[in-house]
Amino acid sequence: MSTIQLFHTSPEKISSITTEGRFGEFLFFSSGVYVMSATPCVTYSIDIAEDSIINAGSLFYHEDASKLDGLVNEFCERFDVDTDTAEEIISERHQLDRNDADDSWDVQLFTARAAKALGFRAVAVSDEQGTAYMIDMAGRESEMVMT
Repeated sequence: MSTIQLFHTSPEKISSITTEGRFGEFLFFSSGVYVMSATPCVTYSIDIAEDSIINAGSLFYHEDASKLDGLVNEFCERFDVDTDTAEEIISERHQLDRNDADDSWDVQLFTARAAKALGFRAVAVSDEQGTAYMIDMAGRESEMVMT
């Protein structure tokens, strides 16, 4: 089993990960350390199995993609789009036709939830820095090593 090392930065020490907050149990990681603010931060590393990560673009090509039907329906209701459009946006093949940061963040959460529904721990997504990884960290705080 091949693993990769990824990094997460936080403005404060993380003691507990819950399902509360914008991204619930998912934290963003990257292959390199980067900081999005001028304030000091805490950097964590994690080693994760590569086969526990799915690329966003592969979600609806997975053999169990039918497990995503409920999530797609929820997305359609939330954003008032049809099923095909929802799948295209969740899988990052298209972007949501809105210029609202909250909506964009909500789309990323749907993408992470889709990966989890398919049995993956993480999903590789695109962000302003390149590839980012949304990883389900609920109950796995001990896996994060402060660097």
